[in-house]
Amino acid sequence: MKLQIRSNQMEEVEGLHNAYPYAFHPVDMGKTAVPWHWHEALEFGYVQAGSVKVSTAGQTQTFEKGEGFFINSNVLTAMTDTGGCFIDSHLFHPVFLGGHFKSVYETKYLNPVIQNRKLDLLPIRGQTQTQKQLLQKLRQLSLLQAQENVEFQTRNLLSEIWLLLLEELSQTRIETVPSKNQDRMLTMLAFIQENFAEKLTLDQIAEAGTVSTRECLRCFRASINQSPMEYLLEYRVRAAEKLLEATELSVTEVAMRTGWGSSSYFTKMFRRICGKTPNAYRKEQGSLKRQMLDR
Repeated sequence: MKLQIRSNQMEEVEGLHNAYPYAFHPVDMGKTAVPWHWHEALEFGYVQAGSVKVSTAGQTQTFEKGEGFFINSNVLTAMTDTGGCFIDSHLFHPVFLGGHFKSVYETKYLNPVIQNRKLDLLPIRGQTQTQKQLLQKLRQLSLLQAQENVEFQTRNLLSEIWLLLLEELSQTRIETVPSKNQDRMLTMLAFIQENFAEKLTLDQIAEAGTVSTRECLRCFRASINQSPMEYLLEYRVRAAEKLLEATELSVTEVAMRTGWGSSSYFTKMFRRICGKTPNAYRKEQGSLKRQMLDR
């Protein structure tokens, strides 16, 4: 699964489109980086193997093989492989189940969850009968995707999963999530993502979130355990990776386009974060692509 950023700074989920707003992604977490991001889509995950750490602005949970989770809409999230993890990821826009605007499905069944600012990440570990049913149906949903012409069956099964989710939520105490932090973070992260190629300062990032520099630093540390400048550097590296993979631009040109100022500083920071030089990364990715084509 690849993450793409729209102009409004929300993740554009690969495979999710208006005609069929559902996407299934079997994800090898060892090969797929899932940095801090957010999207309008709702998400169910099921751990096929290994373990994964899922973090939001409000909590961090580790999930093992056979466990699952639900991530609400517009929740700041990151995932880290903690041991050979493979995840089945089911993403869908609320309209997939809600249908038209202000339908009974939307107002009665979807909105109470989507608009619940206390709910960001819900573990599904099989500790209750409802959770066991949820996990079973998530597996069924994954297996269904191997067949053709299953759009109706997918929506029907996902509707059953959603009703089980509502049942589980009715029996679960949800701890308060610092939504004020998250709203500020989404604004400041969006500003960084939109302006990362420019020379950004801490003052500018704080101003985007209408907070002091001290409060900006506190929000970043409390939410994603990074400083604003650490996040900026990592984001620039990810942007550089995309250019190294998709273009034949020189390392110097990649450095200029991603806000590094000089190729020497870019190479130094790229190596520190990725463990290899930009040229080595490009060569490695080219080799992987050729291997895929030869299969």
